[in-house]
Amino acid sequence: MPFRFFAAMGLLAVLANLAWAATYTVAADPSSREAVVEVEIDGAPSKEFRMPAWAPGDYRIVNFGSRLSNVKFFLNGEEVQSETGADPNSWTIAAGADRVTYRVPSRTSIFTEDLRVSANEMFFNGPAVLGWFAGRQNEKHTLRVALAPAGAVAYCALDPVDSPDPKFAMYTAPDYDTLIDAPVVVGTAIRAKEFTVHGKPHYIVAFNRASNFDLDPWASAATRVIQETARIFGELPYKRYMFLFDIGGPGGGLEHASSTRMALRTNATVHSSIEFLAHEFVHTFNVKRIRPKPFAPYDYTKPAMTGALWWLEGVTDYYARIICVRAGLKGRAETLNSFGRDMFLLSQQSRRFQVSADESSRRVWEANNSAGFGIDYYLKGGLIGLMLDLAIRAETKGERSLDDVMLALYNESKDGRVGFSETRIRELCVLFGGSALGDIYDEAVLRAVEMPWQQVLPRFGLSYDRGRLQDDPFANPDAMMLAQGWPYRTP
Repeated sequence: MPFRFFAAMGLLAVLANLAWAATYTVAADPSSREAVVEVEIDGAPSKEFRMPAWAPGDYRIVNFGSRLSNVKFFLNGEEVQSETGADPNSWTIAAGADRVTYRVPSRTSIFTEDLRVSANEMFFNGPAVLGWFAGRQNEKHTLRVALAPAGAVAYCALDPVDSPDPKFAMYTAPDYDTLIDAPVVVGTAIRAKEFTVHGKPHYIVAFNRASNFDLDPWASAATRVIQETARIFGELPYKRYMFLFDIGGPGGGLEHASSTRMALRTNATVHSSIEFLAHEFVHTFNVKRIRPKPFAPYDYTKPAMTGALWWLEGVTDYYARIICVRAGLKGRAETLNSFGRDMFLLSQQSRRFQVSADESSRRVWEANNSAGFGIDYYLKGGLIGLMLDLAIRAETKGERSLDDVMLALYNESKDGRVGFSETRIRELCVLFGGSALGDIYDEAVLRAVEMPWQQVLPRFGLSYDRGRLQDDPFANPDAMMLAQGWPYRTP
């Protein structure tokens, strides 16, 4: 499907005045279910072009470059020769190039659609579709998305700008990381609802099989989740936020700094799926801003190994649940029961005596999934979050909680600062909860042993028996009072 992307001299003048480092244009070809992509850079040509080997939030090597076809490089309007590099994601251009065109086929990943093209809609996740010219990643970028077929609209959390060509939606990004961290949906049957929280616009954007999906209750519930999350961190660190609901779509969810793509069943209800939404929203802080050093900055050419995925995913899941209780969207007893079921599930994983949460986090790249070594860092990480929260509250008589650790990590990591070290979570747990938290942390995170529930639960007025976690009617009054304060905010 040939097309030219800079047909108007007015567009060239606008881009020149803004001095964009790179301009990306993406259009759908429904006949082949492919995206057609062009990347053009201004200034000096580059001798290398790359695609990411992996996508943040999906901790496995995918080699997106191996999926491209019809890759062609140009310099000053003339096609130039290229050679594939040392890995499937790189091309070298001896003469240099200032433009590349290529095609990307539709494909689904574990957590999200990488790219889906149909007759009236296109969705894509940046790492699967958008590569980069070497040396230009940290300069400004612009993205142009073809509005096709007629009547199509686009949604993307990047900063929108007026497009000189009405057939394209246009967005800007300060760098490559930001560019590929904002998925795009464009089509004719998208349904959206805008709502405001703390003065900032938020959107529920439903697509795919969204014709009968009721947006109103989701906007109401999302508002309460956002408000409770903001109470922990003291702010909302974005200009706008989009919940991209892929109704009837495959996979799960994938987080981004200002949006998330979530697969929801056509009959999904707020009660059944609100913790899923909360999980992805908490990632706005924990993962996208609270990042370990291997994620700051991302290196898309090789695995970013960290022992903290139990925190980034599992503790995010813990917070998703307790935020829903704080927001009045889930019951406290119901949530205790869900943690009790998780305690039982973990007790059935015999490899908990062989693989620690830290090791499971580090080895995910070998396994290609979160439970590849018999210990699911989502499951155990959520329970570690519960244990650390209860222990800090017990040690401080309810004056401190895991919220203090989370907020400290956020303040140390936000605004593009260097990520946290592998020991920092433990240090902060001890800082806010006292020296006893050191041993509790070590047993729960670093050792392949039974988690020290008997050291924590009785002091907190809770009891566990065969999959049931509940308030202990025989606990002493102080422990009962502590228990009743969970999972709400401490003073």
